[in-house]
Amino acid sequence: MPPPSDIVKVAIEWPGANAQLLEIDQKRPLASIIKEVCDGWSLPNPEYYTLRYADGPQLYITEQTRSDIKNGTILQLAISPSRAARQLMERTQSSSMETRLDAMKELAKLSADVTFATEFINMDGIVVLTRLVESGTKLLSHLHLPAALES
Repeated sequence: MPPPSDIVKVAIEWPGANAQLLEIDQKRPLASIIKEVCDGWSLPNPEYYTLRYADGPQLYITEQTRSDIKNGTILQLAISPSRAARQLMERTQSSSMETRLDAMKELAKLSADVTFATEFINMDGIVVLTRLVESGTKLLSHLHLPAALES
């Protein structure tokens, strides 16, 4: 007999640890699943984490998008979008040019995810980015933007 349609089998990765193979009941709250994953690796504060796809654009999984998870999907445990946005906000305001540059590169990658982008915007991320642009183009010249964006 095939498994119920609301059960998906996935692998969940965490750096430096063996992947966890789980059967996720799509009827369970996502927070409960994340707590189970964190407990499996003895990670405290499961509210600091979320799941996202390990392949492709690495989008965050939310209660609204979790139904898209298919059997055999590889997921990764990641810091939550709000924590990621907060950390990037801090790094974009660093006195170190290299730290700000790394933060901007990561921001460019993560901002494709609506969940992250919403968190970043809600933390006045647009204001911070505007200040960076207004403060000069030195940082932007180090980003090596594609030629199409520079003109």
